[in-house]
Amino acid sequence: MANSQVSGTNNAELPRQFSLFSTMALGFSITNSWLAYAGTFATPLTMGGSPTAFFGLIVASIASCFITAGFAELASAFPSSGGPYHYAFMVSWEKHRAPVAFVVGWLSVIAWCAGSASNNLSIAQMAVRLVTVYHRGYTEAAWHTYLIYLGITVFATTVVCFLPRAIPRLEIALFLCSVFGFIASLVTMLAVQAHKQSAHTVFVQYENNTGWSDGTAFMIGTATCMYAYLAIDGATHIAEEVTDPSRNVPQAVGLTVITGILTAIPWTISLLFCTTDNHAVASSPIPIYTAYLQATSSRPTAAFFTVWIMFLFAGAYLSGLVTVGRLTYAFARADGLPYSPAFTKITNGVPIEATIACSTFIALYGLIYIASTTAFNSFISMCIISLNVTYVIPQGIVLIRGRESVLPHRAFAMGKCLGGFCNAFSVLWVSMITVLFCLPLTIPTTVQDMNYVSVVIAAAVAFIVAAWWGGKRQTFCGPVCLSPCVPVHGSG
Repeated sequence: MANSQVSGTNNAELPRQFSLFSTMALGFSITNSWLAYAGTFATPLTMGGSPTAFFGLIVASIASCFITAGFAELASAFPSSGGPYHYAFMVSWEKHRAPVAFVVGWLSVIAWCAGSASNNLSIAQMAVRLVTVYHRGYTEAAWHTYLIYLGITVFATTVVCFLPRAIPRLEIALFLCSVFGFIASLVTMLAVQAHKQSAHTVFVQYENNTGWSDGTAFMIGTATCMYAYLAIDGATHIAEEVTDPSRNVPQAVGLTVITGILTAIPWTISLLFCTTDNHAVASSPIPIYTAYLQATSSRPTAAFFTVWIMFLFAGAYLSGLVTVGRLTYAFARADGLPYSPAFTKITNGVPIEATIACSTFIALYGLIYIASTTAFNSFISMCIISLNVTYVIPQGIVLIRGRESVLPHRAFAMGKCLGGFCNAFSVLWVSMITVLFCLPLTIPTTVQDMNYVSVVIAAAVAFIVAAWWGGKRQTFCGPVCLSPCVPVHGSG
């Protein structure tokens, strides 16, 4: 089989160096819910003011709990660095395993690269725009932003490839930095702001100037809030480096979301009470800087916390690069990529070639920003949709085929009723937000404001279909550690 030719049984070459804590730390440093929301809360503010920013996050948090529970159960049943594409292969009908896993695998790789690029660009944009705050004569240019973006890419790649033993300890340090940053900003905002917003303003005063109906605007804002819980599969992609992965990986996935809820919601409440002009925040080139400035009335303090957030975004990017390198390596073992054998090598406990390939893609992908900010942002929206779709495809298959017929004995089992509800809810919710993400934020819409994410999704699907029928259907057989010739539990 083709995948046996490219594998070289490299599983054993990945050292099991991640404990439960360091695995959860890696997962959280990528998802980092309060930080992710700090980068996107301007959109919910636009879609209805403070009530949408708060209640939208609450709804997104509840939805993410159900999606994560169903996903964590699959991670317990089939621990693998392949993550969703591996789960999709395992639970699918025998004759459909390969094409389903191929589609999910490509969606995962593309989404993780685009998501990592999103983190990287956030840092570069904030850095350039902070310069404009302190140097009024400076004129921002897209290529300036790209050079910073490129420098971060090169630095993170160097750390991931050449300091692999330091990664688990670094992830714990980044986790602690995020927690300290959350506490410090929370306490500072609440202590310094003497004239806080009223509860009526925060929870009731709805401000919708989008052109959409209030209900539609709220749901679009809520869909954007899902970004706070993006990349919950991060911990699954180091499963081959985790001790007792069937227990520790699903626990790490669950703890990532729980920690996210416990940080994102209090941080959001304090921010909404301490800001004084939502419109100014939503329209600011650096929304988080403007929010901190309103909350503290101090430019140095606002700049300090903005730089802290930039540092945490850099940590999230590094962690994302660790993850996408492992995912690409796992997918290449199954011959899912062009020239797969080139990306299946392990050097010093790291899939260096796979990691460098992802970094190269991210570096080239950033050039889109120079040409068109709108096009770049459409790819980022596609990333959010694609990742959520990969979480629910295997859950939907499990639901259709019957949970007990396809899921083996596992450390984390939710049972027929709760598990079935989580699987069904996940499929319905992601189907809905996929439609919402394709809608423009405001109407009527100009060419500049148009949402092109549906075009990007169509292009990605066309590429995957072309790759499959262009030759991969003859060589791709699914996860390398599971030969399709060997019976698998629940194959039917």
